[in-house]
Amino acid sequence: MDKECMNEPLIRPGLCKWLKPLRIWGCTFPVVLIAACASYQAVPLEPSVKLSDAIEQLRMDISQHTELPNAWRNSSVKADDGLNETEIVQLAVLNSPHLAAVQATRLEASAQLIQAGLLPDPQLSLSADFPRGNDPVPVPVPVPVTAYGFGLGFDLQSLITRGARQSVATKQARTTYLQVLWQEWQIIQQARMLYRRALIQGQQVELTHTRFLQTQTNWQIQQNALVQGNSTLDAEGLARTSMMDAEAAWFEVKRQHSATMHNLALLLGLSPQIKIPLSPPEQGVASLIMQPVPGRALQAMLKNIDHKRPDLLALKTGYEAQEAKVREQVLSQFPGFTIGANSLRDSGNIWTLGPFINLNLPLLNGNRGNIAMTRATRSRLQAEYHDRLTAAEVEANRLISDQQLAFDELAALQGKLPDLDKMMQRMGKALAGGNMDMLTFTTLQNSHFAQHMKVLMLEQAVLEQAVALDTVLGALPLTIKSTGDQP
Repeated sequence: MDKECMNEPLIRPGLCKWLKPLRIWGCTFPVVLIAACASYQAVPLEPSVKLSDAIEQLRMDISQHTELPNAWRNSSVKADDGLNETEIVQLAVLNSPHLAAVQATRLEASAQLIQAGLLPDPQLSLSADFPRGNDPVPVPVPVPVTAYGFGLGFDLQSLITRGARQSVATKQARTTYLQVLWQEWQIIQQARMLYRRALIQGQQVELTHTRFLQTQTNWQIQQNALVQGNSTLDAEGLARTSMMDAEAAWFEVKRQHSATMHNLALLLGLSPQIKIPLSPPEQGVASLIMQPVPGRALQAMLKNIDHKRPDLLALKTGYEAQEAKVREQVLSQFPGFTIGANSLRDSGNIWTLGPFINLNLPLLNGNRGNIAMTRATRSRLQAEYHDRLTAAEVEANRLISDQQLAFDELAALQGKLPDLDKMMQRMGKALAGGNMDMLTFTTLQNSHFAQHMKVLMLEQAVLEQAVALDTVLGALPLTIKSTGDQP
């Protein structure tokens, strides 16, 4: 028998063999515990702005972005000949700073999913009782010794709610994935809209610049004629004010185009000083204009909108997660209990070993507050889901109505422009021949310019409304992964 056991005559021989392993375990346990802990490493916050100084510095490999349509993922980005709409979308998805920040939330959702699946750690308790007092002890009674207690327990309540917690975390991770996908969807549509807007505004810059050059030429002619005595002061003044108005319109359009290109650069993660070359469609911007969706087709698309739009799917999954959370809180109202075993030595040097159970009696709290809150949140999510569906249907009908009106007005105006162009050519000849006064010619010229600007504005409206309608209807064929593929 161990010498230490020989010195403890009241210890049972069966317990003596556990003393040495317990001492060894007591020494090694702190080392194992420290080794299993996560280490801390500070990550300093970098205040620098991370924008690329050249298009070639942007990420361009989109083959791994499996949510996007195959036609987009299988095409490469070539900036040498200008960027078309697909290439702009690819660069935006890969390099948008806002999207990169949103995608970081997936890491949090994955961490929460890991936490929900972990079992609770066992509970270890240690105690010691030291004898005190100077009263004389009778001879037959042994001398009091230090009392020790060891306990090891496990919380079984966490096992009861573990399945519900995992279901909540899984659905919340799925909700986060869909919310990120919705943000990606928004970035795609914003990139398409900025691309189309920039093309139209580029044409407006050219048109207003041409208009300015024409009015400048007219003013120079009138000024020379006034010097030679062949014109009047009011004619020269009309030509001058017309030129100044044309110049102001030119600068205003240039400012708008510059703002659009700055927004596009930010979306792509580029420095605002970088000039982005845009490549229009081979058949011109007008080839992007499509006939508005008919009413019956629109209603058919609205019926499937809750299965296609990531934000609606996210709301639906969020509701399911809240449903699981209600179940978790209902399970948590039952008495929580911990089971374990205690090994004790009292002051009389007697060792005992036995089980213990700790019960949490739900008499006053009963988790009723948490159950009420989760049920209220579930009702709120249900109302938000139906509100989003209703808003989507109303917005889709409004967009299709506005798009149809703009499309009809554009078609009517384009049918009349050729005759108006011919009439302006005749008016110019009449002015040069002295058969028309400057006031009439300036009025007609301003009206002619306004009609051409109106055509471009209607084209821009139709193109942007088409993108907005795609966003509302979920028309973009994104591939949404299942829960098994993506948390």
